[in-house]
Amino acid sequence: MNLNMKPAKIYAFLFPQPYSNGNYPVYIKIYQNRKANYISIGHSIPAEAWNPEKAEVWESKPSLTKKLKETLSKEELKAFRQKNNSILLLPNAFKINSDIRAKISELEKLQNKLSLNQEAITSRILKSRVDNKDFAEQSRKDFLLYIEQVAKRKFEGKQIRTSEKYSVMLRKLKKFRNDKPLPIDELSTSFLNDFQLYLQKEGSHQNYIHVNLKALRTIIQKEAIREDKILSPEKNPFIWFTMPKVLPSMKEKLSIIEINKIEALKLDQNVPLFHVRNAFMFSLYNAGIRIGDLLQLKWCNIKDNGRLEYYMGKTGKERSIKLLPQALKILKLYEPNKGKDTDYIFPFLDNNAKYSKLISPEEFQKASPELLAFLFKKIESKISQYNQDLKTIATKAKLKKNLSSHVARHSFADIARKKVSVYDIQKMLGHSTIKVTEVYLKSLDNDAMDEAMEEVFN
Repeated sequence: MNLNMKPAKIYAFLFPQPYSNGNYPVYIKIYQNRKANYISIGHSIPAEAWNPEKAEVWESKPSLTKKLKETLSKEELKAFRQKNNSILLLPNAFKINSDIRAKISELEKLQNKLSLNQEAITSRILKSRVDNKDFAEQSRKDFLLYIEQVAKRKFEGKQIRTSEKYSVMLRKLKKFRNDKPLPIDELSTSFLNDFQLYLQKEGSHQNYIHVNLKALRTIIQKEAIREDKILSPEKNPFIWFTMPKVLPSMKEKLSIIEINKIEALKLDQNVPLFHVRNAFMFSLYNAGIRIGDLLQLKWCNIKDNGRLEYYMGKTGKERSIKLLPQALKILKLYEPNKGKDTDYIFPFLDNNAKYSKLISPEEFQKASPELLAFLFKKIESKISQYNQDLKTIATKAKLKKNLSSHVARHSFADIARKKVSVYDIQKMLGHSTIKVTEVYLKSLDNDAMDEAMEEVFN
């Protein structure tokens, strides 16, 4: 640090742009080396209540003493009285000034501490340190505010689905609390039990309750305790809380006969059902591609060596699958409509939309969170319609099955387990959660996977 650097100027001022109600916000300005940063003290006032000479709120009107009156001319006396009459005294003036002085004092002490430690001092550093402290204090007063900030942080970090999951859980918590603040001291095992009971009475499925409590647990343990340190580990309310168990769900799957019935359906090429059926079968013949990845497949994912290569949205891992004759047959249906290599294979997403330019993981990484959120929202909408159309297809094929996008994945795994090893299936489905299996899968090359894929549908 340059020890000759002048200390920052720190003072209060009335921001020149008023709010819609006509009041002006009060800010602290930190000015150094021709750069400024601003900190709000959380108050806004009418312009007439501000004393610009002392940079504070008027607490009382200036007194016209006998001595002062004798020194003023007639014009000056008139101006003094006019100014006095225009001054507005606020009932909370003392509180506002106390907050101003406290914030300035805090900044000056921080600046002195940094100077003594010979650390860099800039207006941005001072603001950042104070903002972080304020954030921690506000979070302790209202943990709901903290969750909101964490969700925002995840959004800005492009973890869109995590942000949405936290936001959904926050809406449940706010409803449970009747929009009252949640002091961090009230986070207890008893609170968690009450929240769980509330969700049960609301009619939520046990697995949905588990998802919300798991999201809350992650925020408390990973963010509040480990990352931001606003809660000590011993005060973790989940230490003695028993999480509700995840109930096993019935995984609908199709037999070869049922798959053949869907494939044999005569569908008009101009109706959405035609494309939904084809996409479903393409997923099935490619180890059950997840629907989010399926909708985003582009022609550039189809390689000249007869392989499908793409990055899984859920894990970010690359997949390479040999295209079977059944899959190639489906692709031929769409080749006449192929424009560019960057066009989507199936006609569910818009090739002219801004999100269609996102292809590589690097491009997704550089994209704005707003664009990613828009894309994910569009995908969710298409998935909803896709699943509705699949139910229509099941009816047309005379199947008594609850057909959805996941059924292609379940059906593939069910057929595969009867024909190939569990290790091949782990590889084909892109699973990598079992450590022992992961070690084995590293040695499984594409040739072995190709043989396994061909054996499944031989």
